[in-house]
Amino acid sequence: MRRSVHQSYLASIGWARIVGLMVPLAILGTSVGAARAQPTVASLPRGVVGASFTDSVVGSISSPTTVVGLPDGRAVVLAKGGTVRIVSGGAVLPTAALTRTVCSDSEQGMLGFAIDPNFGDNGYVYLYYTRPNAFAPGGCVNRASRFTMTGNTINSGSETVLVDNIASEAGNHNGGDLEVGNDGYLYISVGDGGCNPRNSGQCAGANPAAQDLSLLNGKILRVDRNTGFAAPGNPYTAIAGTADCRVRGNAPSTPTTICKELFAWGLRNPWRFAFDTNTGATRFYINDVGQNTREEVNLGAVGANYGWPNREGQCAQGQNPLCAPPASNLGYTQPFTDYPHNPANGGDYITGGAFVPNGAWSKEYDGGYLFADGDPGKIFFRSAAGSTNYNTSWASDLAGISDLNFVLEPTGWALYYVQVGSTNNVRKITYNASSAALPGALSYAPLGTPSRVYDTRNLAANSGPMRAGSTRLVPVVGGGAGSVRSALVNVTMILPKGPGYLAAWTPRTPRPFTSVVNAPSAAVVANASVVPVDADGNVVVMASVTADVTVDVLGYFSASASAVSAGRFVGVSPVRAVDTRQPVTVDNDFTLTPGSGQKILGVSLATRFGLPSAASAVVLNITALAGTSSGGYAVAYPSGTTPPTTANVNVIGGDVRANLVVVPMSASGDVDVLMRSGVTNLLIDVFGYFTDSGAGVLSAGLFVPIVPIREVDTRIPVGFPRLSSGETRTINPGSVPDNAAGIVQNLAAVQTGGAGYFTSFAPSTNPPNVSNGNVTAAGQTRSVLAFTGLGGGSVSYYTFTATDFVVDVAGYFTG
Repeated sequence: MRRSVHQSYLASIGWARIVGLMVPLAILGTSVGAARAQPTVASLPRGVVGASFTDSVVGSISSPTTVVGLPDGRAVVLAKGGTVRIVSGGAVLPTAALTRTVCSDSEQGMLGFAIDPNFGDNGYVYLYYTRPNAFAPGGCVNRASRFTMTGNTINSGSETVLVDNIASEAGNHNGGDLEVGNDGYLYISVGDGGCNPRNSGQCAGANPAAQDLSLLNGKILRVDRNTGFAAPGNPYTAIAGTADCRVRGNAPSTPTTICKELFAWGLRNPWRFAFDTNTGATRFYINDVGQNTREEVNLGAVGANYGWPNREGQCAQGQNPLCAPPASNLGYTQPFTDYPHNPANGGDYITGGAFVPNGAWSKEYDGGYLFADGDPGKIFFRSAAGSTNYNTSWASDLAGISDLNFVLEPTGWALYYVQVGSTNNVRKITYNASSAALPGALSYAPLGTPSRVYDTRNLAANSGPMRAGSTRLVPVVGGGAGSVRSALVNVTMILPKGPGYLAAWTPRTPRPFTSVVNAPSAAVVANASVVPVDADGNVVVMASVTADVTVDVLGYFSASASAVSAGRFVGVSPVRAVDTRQPVTVDNDFTLTPGSGQKILGVSLATRFGLPSAASAVVLNITALAGTSSGGYAVAYPSGTTPPTTANVNVIGGDVRANLVVVPMSASGDVDVLMRSGVTNLLIDVFGYFTDSGAGVLSAGLFVPIVPIREVDTRIPVGFPRLSSGETRTINPGSVPDNAAGIVQNLAAVQTGGAGYFTSFAPSTNPPNVSNGNVTAAGQTRSVLAFTGLGGGSVSYYTFTATDFVVDVAGYFTG
């Protein structure tokens, strides 16, 4: 990684010394005992020291090269000498996850790590390391392989070699990073090897390997992550006469046919590159280490030629600005930012980089990119507008920093970084987020038609699923929040790559220990949620596994006077209004109109079931039952209007799913429900309504949000122990005042004992004949939002089948 010249790189100041080559052998390969995080004085300019950020030690590992976050909040750190270590619970675990025999001279060793997008389902991880090969020039080659990880162990025998025999002629300039792009292909960064694999006398600035398209050196490769073969869409994948170079090697006698695996070229030592997790597009930046004058960051682009060894940064090799641009006929891609070898306003060798997750830190960081330089040790910040202050780095005094990455910990994002040299530190920088100010009582206004504000499948160039362990900043109120303080949204998890969940919360505040959707692998699951928004009308959504995600807005809770007419919740005694499995009667009155691939259910609600003749919206629980052959969806809307293009309930074939629905009531007091595709039957239960402008002016029924809190978790147990079949339990939630009229809660049945349903209700002699959620087999997890009346500050829970139970409270309605 460090700039060097042939036969003198081992003695050159910088990387070769920092990574431990000049450190006594007793230290090499030895891990110092892990230390619990201890706050230290962070050298973070921009006026944030001690206020916005805290820098702390996580542990120490011999010559750490790489740090990568796992979706569950753990981190992986590679040690140059050949081990993979895990950080869990704020400490480095004492036992290595994997140990491999590697070449570790110069800049060789265990260099790169990535996780599969479907990691939660398949456990696949990817490693880039230097291995011995006596037949290769220099005696060592680089390899990229796939392994299987279970718990804190990587199975050494599970290795699937993807790309091998990548030349490491001089021992330096190996590159060594790999990532899976949102296009599903594995990207690998490879350095120029220090010397030309075809001519050992051509080294350093005279090494033409980066321009030799029959070599893998000095390139970004893109390959199939299961086979290692070239990805479709690479510049030379489909061209006759090109070659698969993935395992053939780069010896001088190798045929000089162009390699299909090449994605981009003209790079000296692309030590690290970073994908932007804020988008579904495959967008990434490449940090390329310079020779003697400039360090650079490039935008990754298919077919790009970044110019090395002819170009170094924005100039010809060895020059500094003001310098001539490259001739237009050469087709070189210039870096979008570069900096000089100068400790005052630059550095000496660029290392790791990471995009700041939007909504994690203060607004100035949204769309920004952090990148590091190892000597004298700085982190620079590039804003979304494209400006970088090289005179005043974002962080300094970080000598030997070799990599940095964001890790989504239980409390929020942390920027992990590793330092090689005297400290061999694993450290993290955390943002000291403050909880959002609670707005007080709010009134509710439904949208006439639900609005789809986010769909990862339909974001134009940014389309693409959310990756496991990532977050997105989602605008739920157009043009700023105004008086809106919370939104009633319907969040859908689509075809997750393994069982997982979604969480949602206010941007730039601590991550709550709650979730809004739970889904099994390959399902489509929706759940309503009330989420506080920030001043810009945004929320943060987090996915624990890779999945497509939609967010539909049903209505808004806005700042309110202490007493109002419209927008107050009034609960009724829960009652089943419709069961299409049963004949039509006076108490089960509905119409069912068939159509092409759909049916429309109509139900009159005005003056029935405790509802008034007019209301702004009714609060229903809709349960959809699907036939065994196919699934479908259901969406509720006011009678006489056009069905919306959104959905309330999604269900797969043979399943039963429920969701809370708040739907405007038509002037005639009727509601329709579109039953699409394989939805065969519906159950509709009534739980209450929101008042309209014709109601009396009262203070009761206003919504008061709270910081989400888990009131019940029988697995611990908190609240009460696991529920037996047919059992009812009652709690007095401490987060809600005793005089509250109702509670807003997310209910989840977990580790179910069999098929059945669960219900929440105000304490009474017997549970009402309604349900909030349904399960169809043992071992399931099902969640659903509920607006539930309270009795004397208490709430009860009944389950038909044995289950663990989780209750997350988001707020309450005033009494």
